[in-house]
Amino acid sequence: MSIEQSCQFERYLPKPRDEIFALLVDHPETWWQPIGPDEYSEDAETVTITPYSGGVCDQTAKDGTRLVWGTVLSIEAPLYLRLAWQLTSQGEAIADPAASSRVMMTLRGAGEGTRLEVVHSDFIRHGEDAQACRDFMCSENGWPLLLKRLEEAAKKR
Repeated sequence: MSIEQSCQFERYLPKPRDEIFALLVDHPETWWQPIGPDEYSEDAETVTITPYSGGVCDQTAKDGTRLVWGTVLSIEAPLYLRLAWQLTSQGEAIADPAASSRVMMTLRGAGEGTRLEVVHSDFIRHGEDAQACRDFMCSENGWPLLLKRLEEAAKKR
């Protein structure tokens, strides 16, 4: 697959849209799979998304080490969340949101539940790491794993 191609996924979640949006933004620890260099990934204690344009998405290890994995580019509860994805294929931080790929999460009402659409695009912004980043996020250990965790979290609430 080419770096110009986006990763696109859909998932039906058995809760109303406002509850799924709250789960995504207010409780990312329920679905986020801590990733990154070893010092971050195994012992992430907190995961946060600051819910306004320019807000930070981060994880903090038990020893206090912080990894910023994204920036909120735009948000409209309970309709969508758009992020700059600030991680390399190896889970290392990218400091500049402008040098990061984009993630658009759109929530649509679907009967009693919600249809979540995730489009991860603009991998070319990752430069030489673009193909590896795209390959990882489209693999079973990327968005499919994160969405599976979100689906499990939604069923428990």
